[in-house]
Amino acid sequence: MKIHNVSLKPLLLGMSALLAACSGPSEDVRVSFCKNITKAAVPSAQSIEWKSNDNTFRRPEYAIAALTFDATDGDGKTTSMRSECFFEYDAIEDTAQHLADPFSAYSTLPFAMTLDGRALSDAELVRLRNGEQVRLGKAAIQALETNAKALADKVRAGIGQ
Repeated sequence: MKIHNVSLKPLLLGMSALLAACSGPSEDVRVSFCKNITKAAVPSAQSIEWKSNDNTFRRPEYAIAALTFDATDGDGKTTSMRSECFFEYDAIEDTAQHLADPFSAYSTLPFAMTLDGRALSDAELVRLRNGEQVRLGKAAIQALETNAKALADKVRAGIGQ
């Protein structure tokens, strides 16, 4: 039986790419999710420039991720807007983790959302949440497929030597 010397470098690169896809620089996942569903809630916007994010915690009931942004439409008209996503408190008791990262005590999906002061209907919010979850799932599967194919190609190339 012949053992081929296969480099671990592609495997390590693939694993690091997977890990990198799982974490953002420092933005909380709830804020990112709120930004993404806000983009989907403003389909006329060709581009969105985020201005600020203000997180408010109303313990123990809920937390709010409030976003201000400029939305630019296809004609180049820019409108200043605000969205708020409300997250339900989801902890039995406070832990050191919750004290260090208060958002970790709240659910990751918003139970309510406002856009420029208008409350979205439950059906509208469910549609936006589901759409974003599908988009994230497809992106994760695509990243896994791409990395798996690249790794398989490297392994085949190593075996064929």
